[in-house]
Parts: sequence; structure tokens; C-alpha cells
Amino acid sequence: MISAAAGNSSVKPLYINCHSGKDYFSFEENKAFIDYTTALSKKTGIRISHETHRSRMLFAASVARQYIEQIPDLRITLDASHWCNVSESLLQDQQSTMDLALPRVDHVHARIGHAQGPQVSDPRAPEWAEAVEAHFAWWDKVVQLKTAKGEPLTVLTEFGPPNYMPTLPYTRQPVADQWAVNVHMMHLLRERYTS
Repeated sequence: MISAAAGNSSVKPLYINCHSGKDYFSFEENKAFIDYTTALSKKTGIRISHETHRSRMLFAASVARQYIEQIPDLRITLDASHWCNVSESLLQDQQSTMDLALPRVDHVHARIGHAQGPQVSDPRAPEWAEAVEAHFAWWDKVVQLKTAKGEPLTVLTEFGPPNYMPTLPYTRQPVADQWAVNVHMMHLLRERYTS
């Protein structure tokens, strides 16, 4: 699918985000995919980024670090919510890995995770303030780096439906309004990052 889209001259995507590899593939198997997409990106001029997502090759900050250190051309779609969930932390003890990863980011999925899950119920709720602040600190750094280089950055608000969105027992009713949360995030991001 990637080569078909990239080879069609009428298709001009801004970027391609990949849910790349698997967490159980070997380093060499995942690297082969990165190498292929890196060559394709250079050939077509289309940015191709690999998402930091559970069950994929960049599922944890500690694992992603190995790829970052060994593959200079690796580009990232940052969804730090998954790294928080996998590490059961807000990555306070992995700042050096974040410092390596953030300069590689081309696209941000603006979901806010926490130590026990990939998505807070509602980022407007005060109990999630620490998680919100942690994610915005990472995004602020990405924006700063991209602005300094004059490079584009794309952002997608990505608060998902159940089962990403927590639900009430028995009824499976979402505990927050997914649409309202995403609109709130869109406004926050616009206010913070557009001049």
C-alpha cells in the first residue's frame, strides 16, 4: 500500500504514519522495514514516520532507544501515551531517551496517557493535571525544535472511543464526551502553538 500511494503522482500526502513492525519481531526484522520506508521517503519526498504505539516496534521508550541510537534516519510519530502506559510512569526516569526521541518527531498524536493507561478519561479534569503537563512539555519541545529548523509539524488530536475511553461498568457508557475532549484539545493546541 505504501509503494502504491507513493508511486502515484496524483497523490500528494503530507506524510505517511506507519504502525510499524511488531513488538515480538527481531531488531533486524523491524530495521528492514525502517530501511525500506527511509529509502521510499527519500525517493518520493514524502515524510514517513513510525508510531510509538503498543504492540509495535517502538512500543516502549527503552526499546525505541535502541532503534534511535542505531538508525540515524529513523523518523517518529510521537504518541507518548503508549510509552507512559507501558512503563507505568510519566517517563520521569527516561528523560535521556525522550531527549533522543523528540528531535526525530515529525508528527504528534495528541492523546494524553498515564501510568495505568493510554488515555486519561478527560484532560480537563484536575486529577489528570500532572499527565497533561508532562505531555505538553514533550510537545512544547517538539514544536520548539521544529520551529528552530523551519520544518513542518503535524498534530492529530486522538482521544479515542471505548475502549480507549474508559466506560461505566455494565452500561459501557463513556465517562466523557469523546467529541468534546478532542475539540478541547484542538483549541488548546491551536492557542498554544499558532501565532
